[in-house]
Amino acid sequence: MVKNVVRLLLILFIIITIGIGQNAQITVESQVDTTIATIGDKIHLAVTIQYPQAGRFELPLVKERLGDWEVVGQQLGDPQKIKGGIRQTWNLELTVFDTGSIVIPELEIRTYASSDSAAMPLVFRTNAETVNVISVLPPGTVDPKDIKPPFPIRRIIPWNIIIFILLVLSIIISGIVYYKRWQAKQFSVPRNEDYLEPPHVVAFRKLKKLKEKLYRNDEEIRQYHFNMSEIIREYLERRYFIRALEMTTREICETLIELNIEPEIISDYSELFQKLDLVKFARQIPSSEEMFTLWDIAYNCVDKTKHEPFLK
Repeated sequence: MVKNVVRLLLILFIIITIGIGQNAQITVESQVDTTIATIGDKIHLAVTIQYPQAGRFELPLVKERLGDWEVVGQQLGDPQKIKGGIRQTWNLELTVFDTGSIVIPELEIRTYASSDSAAMPLVFRTNAETVNVISVLPPGTVDPKDIKPPFPIRRIIPWNIIIFILLVLSIIISGIVYYKRWQAKQFSVPRNEDYLEPPHVVAFRKLKKLKEKLYRNDEEIRQYHFNMSEIIREYLERRYFIRALEMTTREICETLIELNIEPEIISDYSELFQKLDLVKFARQIPSSEEMFTLWDIAYNCVDKTKHEPFLK
């Protein structure tokens, strides 16, 4: 009887000793790679679990968030054999978008000394780690403002307004097309290039052309004086904006007086037109010398009253 009791106590002692030895081999440690970080940095939390070869453990379910932290990724390392058991590391990659002292909460890990489903678990809790998160902005800088909300889209324009706008546009386009077709059918008036030049330039060119021509009979000489009178009158009409082609010699001289033209110049114009009138109306035929003298008077009258434009 005594031997049986001693044997039972010895077996119980061995079982307790083995259990205590196995429990002593189970450890859980946690470590964070830094305690100071800037906003948005990735923080690495490593949880190392050491357990006997016949043991096992259960990790808590961690999804997208761990307290105030966002879980970027997590990975359970491969088991590594060590003296007296196995070591395995659980790595978590965390980030946060706030500043201040941000705490990584405790993690509860259950371990078992054996693979027996009826074995009692040993519960370990990791230390709560505090990380000081600072802003990337310089000191005293105001934090960026939130993004403005989307701009609301206005209601669609009513159909009656759209139809009215299209109707107005069609009328305008039709009018433009009709005007273009009407304009294409009109006869274009030839442009007089003489009006693009200063009046004295045109007068000098016509007087030079008049002088170069030969005059053989009385009719051609009379036409010479008619042309000279017309050249000078056209010049005065463009130069002073008067209707010189429709005026008499007296009316032209009176108009020049009103325009404050120098008396000497008015006298030259009066002499020129009077001699031209004698040929035009009295049918007097001057000599060749008188013709060229009259041409010089006409040229000098234009030259004394010409006006050079500012832009050429």
